[in-house]
Amino acid sequence: MGGALLGLAGFAAALVLWDSWPRSEWSAFYFPGLGEIARAAWEVWPTPDFRSAVGASLMRLAAGYALGVVTGICIGMATGSSPRTRNTLGPTAEFLRAVPVIAVLPIAVVLLGDANAMRISVIAFGVFFPVYVATVDGVRGVSPETRDAAALFGLSGVERNLRVYLPAALPTIVAGLRTALSIGFVLVVISEFTGVGDGIGVYIWNQRFLSAVPEMYAGILFLGLLGYVLNRLFLVLERRVLAWHYGAIGEPVR
Repeated sequence: MGGALLGLAGFAAALVLWDSWPRSEWSAFYFPGLGEIARAAWEVWPTPDFRSAVGASLMRLAAGYALGVVTGICIGMATGSSPRTRNTLGPTAEFLRAVPVIAVLPIAVVLLGDANAMRISVIAFGVFFPVYVATVDGVRGVSPETRDAAALFGLSGVERNLRVYLPAALPTIVAGLRTALSIGFVLVVISEFTGVGDGIGVYIWNQRFLSAVPEMYAGILFLGLLGYVLNRLFLVLERRVLAWHYGAIGEPVR
């Protein structure tokens, strides 16, 4: 409770600092007070258009995140458990991982157009690598004794991956999933900054061109709150899924 109150106090202090910052006529236009932003949020958030934009962004996030996670875990399991696969795919994966995701956006627009397919593909590309790296590291971190025991029991490659490597690597994989969620959330907005179609990013981009600054900040404020809620929900799910892990290391499940 004390930690939560301290966090709220820090957030409140940041808001007070924003609202009390001295403003010239120019800066007051581009950095409106909290009252103007709150008024814009009160008017904009309940509207059908804004709710539709939020739904479109969440749909793209869910589709891109699921695609990147499934692909990252599957390829990561194969790469981590097989030295031959690791030697074959490793250099290509490391090369693509070094490419900034924002640099892929123009290529995706050219190949797929400014549509859902492009945005979902960009999100999946960004989500893939944190999950892939976490999965490879988690599988490679399985102890030799565990690998030898699986071999003695005569488990096939698929059985080893599903019954031995995946459970052992799950804490590391979940850490990658959490990182990937934040990256995917950012990429949703970036992919929508083309200003075409719908989504929260499109809404913010259009308000900027309309010089509707309080409405733009209302959209940004909603993004911050939505990201915070998604992260908290993920932490709750993580604590439930990995309850056995936290119990083993002596950390209570909250």
